[in-house]
Amino acid sequence: MSPHPSHPGTRLYIDQPLAEGSMITLTEKPAHYLSHVLRLQEGKKIAFFNGRDGEWEAIIDSISKKNITLSASKQLRPQQNSPNLWLCAAPLKNSRTEWVVEKATELGISRFCPITTQFTMVDRVNEARLLSTATEAAEQCERLDIPEIVPLATLNKLLGNWPAERHLIYGDESGKGENAKILLPTLTHDSYAVLIGPEGGFSETELDLLRSLPYASGMCMGPRVMRADTAAIAALTLLQAEHGDWDGKPAFRTI
Repeated sequence: MSPHPSHPGTRLYIDQPLAEGSMITLTEKPAHYLSHVLRLQEGKKIAFFNGRDGEWEAIIDSISKKNITLSASKQLRPQQNSPNLWLCAAPLKNSRTEWVVEKATELGISRFCPITTQFTMVDRVNEARLLSTATEAAEQCERLDIPEIVPLATLNKLLGNWPAERHLIYGDESGKGENAKILLPTLTHDSYAVLIGPEGGFSETELDLLRSLPYASGMCMGPRVMRADTAAIAALTLLQAEHGDWDGKPAFRTI
């Protein structure tokens, strides 16, 4: 999807303060990307966001061999954070976890919590790579914040530290979960999380534990057993449509 003509064609996340007149210095990968990949010249406008100060337009002042300096000229959008929505999911083989994080970022999650369960087949994640994936997805989809990527934890540890005010919706493929169309309209909480098991699903012991939790609801998503990555995106989509920010419209566009 291309940007609106009034918006700079390139937007990047930076961990630097943004305000009118702020000087921005880019080095290494972002500098190389702008000067050697996009071949941008002095005077070109770029959009920046840092997850705190909204989105700002900046103009390239100078380009050297290793650095690019820019000056922030005006705020394009005030800060607006994504819904307080977590995705908790078991790591998957190959690059499927990165795909889940990319799509979940587009869907508006605020935190990704990788977990290990009894049937989990992948017992490690590359947090830096997942954060890079989330950052690139946020740059592309025009959100103004980056999802937090937390360290891998066991399901028991995750639930042991669970905030009781956050309602947990877990995928239940056993047939005992409530139909999504019935369950979701009945929920009235301020914050939610989606929990999806690994390729082999949750064990009976894990399902018994989840069913015993007062802050958790099992959800059935139809007659077909989905792959874990499909189930994560389907559950987030259903929840966002019912309780998320989907009444908004894309920035800089008239729908």
